[in-house]
Amino acid sequence: MRYFYILCLIIFLISCTQTSKIKNANEVVATNQNNHPVKKKKVKIVPDFSLEKLETPTLTLPENYFEPPKLALNFADEIAKEQKYGIPVVMNKDVKKFIRAYTKTYPKTFQKWLNRSNKYIYIAKDIFRREGLPEDLVALAFAESGFNPMAYSKAGAGGMWQFMPYTGKIYGLRIDDWIDERRDFEESTMAAAKMLKELYDKYFHDWYLTIAAYNAGAGKVLKGMKRYHTKDFFKLSKKYHFRKETREYVPKFLALMILHKNYLQYGFDPPTTDPLLYDRVKLNQPVNLYVIAKLINVDVDKLMDLNPGLKTPITPPNDGYVLKVPYGTKEIIENKIVQSTPDELLHVKIYHARRGQTLSSIAKKYNISVKELKRVNGIRYNKLLYSKPIFIPIKKYFDFSIADEFARDLNREAPKVYIVKRGDNFYNIAHKHGLSLYDLVKLNPGVNARKIRPGQAIVVSYDYKKKKRYSKKYKKKSKYKSYKRNYTLTRGKYVVKRGDSLYNIAHKHGMTLYDLIELNPNTK
Repeated sequence: MRYFYILCLIIFLISCTQTSKIKNANEVVATNQNNHPVKKKKVKIVPDFSLEKLETPTLTLPENYFEPPKLALNFADEIAKEQKYGIPVVMNKDVKKFIRAYTKTYPKTFQKWLNRSNKYIYIAKDIFRREGLPEDLVALAFAESGFNPMAYSKAGAGGMWQFMPYTGKIYGLRIDDWIDERRDFEESTMAAAKMLKELYDKYFHDWYLTIAAYNAGAGKVLKGMKRYHTKDFFKLSKKYHFRKETREYVPKFLALMILHKNYLQYGFDPPTTDPLLYDRVKLNQPVNLYVIAKLINVDVDKLMDLNPGLKTPITPPNDGYVLKVPYGTKEIIENKIVQSTPDELLHVKIYHARRGQTLSSIAKKYNISVKELKRVNGIRYNKLLYSKPIFIPIKKYFDFSIADEFARDLNREAPKVYIVKRGDNFYNIAHKHGLSLYDLVKLNPGVNARKIRPGQAIVVSYDYKKKKRYSKKYKKKSKYKSYKRNYTLTRGKYVVKRGDSLYNIAHKHGMTLYDLIELNPNTK
């Protein structure tokens, strides 16, 4: 068969040669007959298909022909080097593990974070730049919360930068019944920048140790440096001084920083959200977000997105709160506030009720029905289980068509309440809601656990007034000797609660018992 193909090829070449000779002869005859030269036609050059130069085709395929492309992972080092980073980049196996995880295993997760980050990342970069920090540090928000300002951890950390309540207050964040500034993307970012700057400038002068301290606490990192005589984070990690979360925290941050700077090369789509643009209005009185939204013809959710720190649709009653509003609406709102009365801006009156008060007594005081009061405040019971502000609708202004939506927004931060049914007891209720009997009793002071009746309201939210408990392992004496402190203590205030001890307070705030006694020399 092979010889047959070769014979056909030879016949084809000979026929091509004969055809070209006939064409040349015709051209010569035409020139003699007309006695004038004929223009030469372009002759196509036929490639040389002689047997000596004819290549034999091969049917073998490359070894990696059927393997999926691995551009991002094969060229991780090259991609990392293409960008300039404000923080040193190390491409070790742990960093590559997280790059592989977010590009291969959880690409939808990182794409979701990338989309959400575009709303806040330019604000964060501007704040970090003003504090003199590398802009690439904003990738910490990916590792902490995926740039979610409403995120909460099981340990109680909250917001985009996952501050614990006492740490947030140290860095100037306000947390009360009206507002939680850990969720405010602007205020919390400024607090995170101050904390990172303090950790770097005062203690470590190394970004890897600073980032580890942001996760584990400065005391933990300083103890590791002292014990193992090293300032290298990766050497400390090999000694298992840190928990697994902290050991993986720095590689995870580096991977997320690289992915964010090179998301197109790793196969991700551009973010689908736009950066937030807004104005600020300084208030001298509380306002209702539903009223403001109606004034500027936007949905109230738009205002809530711009002000995620608010716990209710009513701004705090004290003066000086800065409300973020859509860009271009500042003058309209300021003019309306000047022209309006407090009742027109609030549509409700604020009454600070105490635990144990009844809604019927409050309704009688303000000449309103109990049913309307329950509906506006989203309360199903008559006797208040804890102190809270109660909102009294002003009938002249309040729109009862939005009462249910208003009540839903009021109760986003409220503790969960369970209505007792026939056959219930405290133990069953606690077990049903993942609490211990001790926790449930502590959440409901004044309630007789042995005498509950159907229809009675019981607080069952574990996060409400949550107390940190310590297991026996924390009460053991440390086998390590104390060392001379080589860092400065940051002062803060803590109100002692029933059952507290100096050791528990010191442990809760990440310090030694010796440091706490030194800060409080008059305490016995």
